[in-house]
Amino acid sequence: MLNSNIITHITHITRTLRGAIAFAALFAFVHSAAAAPYVPPASGRATYDFNPAWRFIKKDAPGADAEKFDDASWTTVSTPHTWNDVDSYDEYIYRGGERTLHMGPAWYRKHFKLPAGAAGSRIVIEFEGMRQAAKFWVNGKPVGKYEDGVTACGIDITGAVRFGDQENVLAVWITNATDYKEEATGVGFQWASKDFNPNFGGINRNVRLHILPKIHQTLPLLNGLGTTGVYVYASDFDIPGKTAVINIESQVRNGSGGQAAVDFSAVVVDAAGNVVARMQGEPLDMVDGETAIATAAGPLADARWWSPGQPNLHDVYTILSVAGKVVDVNKVTTGFRKTEFKGGAGTGGVYINDRFTWLTGWAQRSTNEWAAIGAAYPDWMHDYDMRLMASANGNYVRWMHVAPTRQLSDACDRAGIVQVCPAGDKERNPDNPVQWDQRVEVMRRTIVYFRNSPGILFWEAGNNGISATRMKQMVDIRKQFDPSGGRVMGCRSLPATQGEKVDWPSDKDPGAGPGQTDENARIAEYFGVMIGQDPRVDALDTPAKLFRSFSFQRRDIAPIIETEDFREEALRTHWDNYSPPNYGFKKGPNDTYDLNSEQFALAQIKRYNDYWSHRISLDDGRKARWSAYASIVWADSLQLGRNPDTEVARSSGKVDAVRIPKQVFHAARVMQSVDKPDIHIIGHWTYPAGTRKTMHVVASNVAGVELFLNGKSLGKVTQPENGFAYAFPDVAFEPGAIKAVGYDAKGTPLARHELKTAGPAAAIRLTPHVAPQGFLANGADIAFFDVEVTDAEGNRCPTDQARVDFELSGPAIWRGGVNEFKPDSINHTYLDTECGINRVFIRATLAAGEITLTAKRAGLKEASTHLESKPVSVKDGLVRIEPGPINEK
Repeated sequence: MLNSNIITHITHITRTLRGAIAFAALFAFVHSAAAAPYVPPASGRATYDFNPAWRFIKKDAPGADAEKFDDASWTTVSTPHTWNDVDSYDEYIYRGGERTLHMGPAWYRKHFKLPAGAAGSRIVIEFEGMRQAAKFWVNGKPVGKYEDGVTACGIDITGAVRFGDQENVLAVWITNATDYKEEATGVGFQWASKDFNPNFGGINRNVRLHILPKIHQTLPLLNGLGTTGVYVYASDFDIPGKTAVINIESQVRNGSGGQAAVDFSAVVVDAAGNVVARMQGEPLDMVDGETAIATAAGPLADARWWSPGQPNLHDVYTILSVAGKVVDVNKVTTGFRKTEFKGGAGTGGVYINDRFTWLTGWAQRSTNEWAAIGAAYPDWMHDYDMRLMASANGNYVRWMHVAPTRQLSDACDRAGIVQVCPAGDKERNPDNPVQWDQRVEVMRRTIVYFRNSPGILFWEAGNNGISATRMKQMVDIRKQFDPSGGRVMGCRSLPATQGEKVDWPSDKDPGAGPGQTDENARIAEYFGVMIGQDPRVDALDTPAKLFRSFSFQRRDIAPIIETEDFREEALRTHWDNYSPPNYGFKKGPNDTYDLNSEQFALAQIKRYNDYWSHRISLDDGRKARWSAYASIVWADSLQLGRNPDTEVARSSGKVDAVRIPKQVFHAARVMQSVDKPDIHIIGHWTYPAGTRKTMHVVASNVAGVELFLNGKSLGKVTQPENGFAYAFPDVAFEPGAIKAVGYDAKGTPLARHELKTAGPAAAIRLTPHVAPQGFLANGADIAFFDVEVTDAEGNRCPTDQARVDFELSGPAIWRGGVNEFKPDSINHTYLDTECGINRVFIRATLAAGEITLTAKRAGLKEASTHLESKPVSVKDGLVRIEPGPINEK
């Protein structure tokens, strides 16, 4: 281990030289620190999972704020929790579906005890967020409120709690009413809507309880606490040399009752637990009640960078000591990467670790809900979802309208997905200046909470263009709270043509006026565009028309990213026009789109190729480069949809509302495979006798595709349509196997995909999905099951669409699944398969034990599967997460 004198010497040299020579000289010293797994020292900080065992009632309960209120008859739930998991996805969207949602009020109450040894510490409850507004009482005493419906908040309950054997009661009144108005101003929040921001009421995110020592590092919770926490960033990158300087700023509070000399140090640990850097900061001399910023900087050698595809993460432990004794240890998980955001023809774009990066993926509502369970679900399912994105070779997601949850952002960081993070808005720059102020405050809170995320590269100031004055205000906030994190501020879209009048009333926005469009261009740090979605530009249907847009004319200032494209919709259920039982999609009189799954995939291929083929140079020879393409949306969602006669959700997703991939998902996977050959046959190979149809193959990084039917070649195609699609017309169905092979220019096979004909339906198959640690009896965990209908040989029957009935026994709550093509399908003990597969969900209780799920249909062999719900140690309403030397007696 390095002693303090050497650490001080290293830090001094690093700050002085900051170069490759210094790093090379220091490498031996720093590398020696990585020899042993790191165990952080004990301190007075402890963090508890506060999720289990809340009492809940879905109505107003006068007097429930009182400590002695009788809540024994209420339902026991655990957070994350939403009451709208049972009344969403049950009607055709915009045919009244959302009007049936319960929108509060409701109450939660939590009984808990605190360790006797925590007396004298600061006690804070961290809510990662909720929908929409809440008030809090502890032991009958008001302790705070929450209103913005987006950000995390902290509630300081120190002065209201008791310790040891004495019980405490936290009461929470909450509402998700869309007409809720901010108490101080009487003005509602612009984003508190149900169309652009699906409404899932409740304490729908994680809750933590923090015990903080008298001298401590604060939490990044501007909302409620007004504190900024720890900020970690890297500088002085040498990417080829694998070196950088790690910089840390930590807000420290002295509540000891006297003056204190506080030493500050830090340890950086890689994913394997090895120490890769140590640093010693300057000491702080603090008086009682003072809040100050402690800083430290030091070299990182042999670095493993964070990037899409290689999401290397590190834990940064920041340590406070007084008189040689450790008093506080805080952990931040982050990743180190160099970013550059370049303007300029030909060389502009987003660069990560000195490489131009093509960002490709999706725009998605930040609720990111699943049918049957809503927007409240455990962390592992966020990981499942983001890794599913990554498996489709996606590396980019734009969260829409409001900031994502901590669960989502962290999952993206782990999966290597770059994020666009908004604050809060709806569809336009607000006329009411109070609503603008609300957005500004949410942006401050959001940046502070997420500024250590390596995946967030873009802060989004608005869904639509804002004035230069307002853009400058947002950029200034970024510079104040995130000056060195390698992130930029911009908008989803800016006015379509240079000099065009913007979409806000000049008498409402003091920054609006002549010249604002050009001035905005000089202030914004990136430009979002929506090519093809802007009605103000005629026939703006290909990226070549980007020349007509204002953003492109400013490409020399900052990079351009596509933020939201391809609004078409199609259900997973309808394969094509030849497949039973639907034989194509038949739209209703109020529906906009009439695409089946095959047509949806082909339309996405064409649209994506418009961007991919023009990412370097455009049709008229002028050079340009932009760095991102986002197709709207990732998953079918309870939001504004354009097929109100036939769907219970917007079906623009590349996966459905329970994350079963559509054919367009596989098309995206192939197209987004930038470096490796990939291939997929769109559709299936189980057709009625006499069927003749065009078979479509999507392939990338190949020189040609050959199609085989039962071993016989049906021809080879070397000229794809729209860059990726290979069509084989008039293929006559015959049972067996159809195979596509992609070749290089020399005829060497590079990629294969084969489909087989399924026989008659014979059996049901159930496949469980649970967290890596198993199904936990914590009251909030989820398990879900693929339910498939197969032939006698176990092949899925791709045209099966009929009812399956379920029986559940054991300590779990049934949540069912969804059929997106018909209303009233959720939360029943029966469900139709769709294309031979669907999914059903169960939620854990607080009881452990064996769970059995059985699936049946007359004429088929039934299926049963068993799970063991694992016990979770909940003591006095708390589950320990991060240890500390707290006397728990």
